[in-house]
Amino acid sequence: MKSDIERIFNSRVQSMVENTDFEKGLKERIKEAGLDKAPEFEFLREDYIPEKKGFGRTRNSRMLKIAGFTAAVFIVSSLMTIAINSEFAMAGRFNINNVVFSIKNGIFMADIHFETTHLGKELLIENEHQIPIGKSYLAELKIPGYIPEGYRFASLHIINNPKNEYVVMYVYEDDRNGTIMIKQASLSAYIGDINIIGIESEFFIGGIRALQAYDVVTGYRSAYIFSENEVVHISGKPEYTELIKIFEALE
Repeated sequence: MKSDIERIFNSRVQSMVENTDFEKGLKERIKEAGLDKAPEFEFLREDYIPEKKGFGRTRNSRMLKIAGFTAAVFIVSSLMTIAINSEFAMAGRFNINNVVFSIKNGIFMADIHFETTHLGKELLIENEHQIPIGKSYLAELKIPGYIPEGYRFASLHIINNPKNEYVVMYVYEDDRNGTIMIKQASLSAYIGDINIIGIESEFFIGGIRALQAYDVVTGYRSAYIFSENEVVHISGKPEYTELIKIFEALE
């Protein structure tokens, strides 16, 4: 599918070509060369040949210019498509967005750590009131609207890369060292991390496929909810009904 920039560019080029009166100019040159009348015997004389050749050169020159212009349009259009869709361009836009984000938030806010690792850009937030800053960094970020009583916010960790392969991890803790973890990941980032053990049931939440699993080692329950583009994994010691309630309250 062509980008908006390419469609606008091609539309303007087409308009330029259509508004150029090639046909009128061609007719005038035919008339000047005397070729608008039926050919006479003298037309074949040698003294007419240079004129005929001259007209041919003029026509060929014009056609060459048109061909050259068309080739230039094709090349520029192709280069624009490559530049817009290439990984290099994606990386450039990703880096620019990160610089802008750093200036707007990272430098002036406490309890925020923003750095580059081999996985991409990592944002760590340790103040619950600054969760909306995470939303300004990753538009897909879901914000919890319900957490069971007794649990408090510990951290929000976001990893993203130029391909927008993101992984989000919320951690909530209680006074007995218990934790609730909410993991949100794009399918492309999660595909290599699928290792679900102890599945107890499969069900649907509003038409979305979900799994319930129990880890006998840790005693933690997990709910995995798969949507079209991402996976949400919620785990902790609360009952499954509580884990589902957490998911349904995500905004």
